[in-house]
Amino acid sequence: MTEKENIDRVVIALKKVPAKQLLIIELANRFTRYGELDYDGLAEAQPQVNMAIAEAKMYGAHTLVAVDTLKRLEAIPLDVGPGHPSLPE
Repeated sequence: MTEKENIDRVVIALKKVPAKQLLIIELANRFTRYGELDYDGLAEAQPQVNMAIAEAKMYGAHTLVAVDTLKRLEAIPLDVGPGHPSLPE
């Protein structure tokens, strides 16, 4: 498989990743009143808050793994242009 084909496969795969609506964002929006967090409301929703925190941590960890994997792909001049500092001389 050529380098271009590899890049095309990565791009196609990334386009298939669905958008993620994190519960923690939904809760922050739901429990914000006049620009301030409603701490009493959040306290009542503590089980949901705990789940939202766990979801966000898991999503963040998976994102870091994906980014690390992409960083290990070798750049070629067609990707970044000749003379780019990420390319070996």
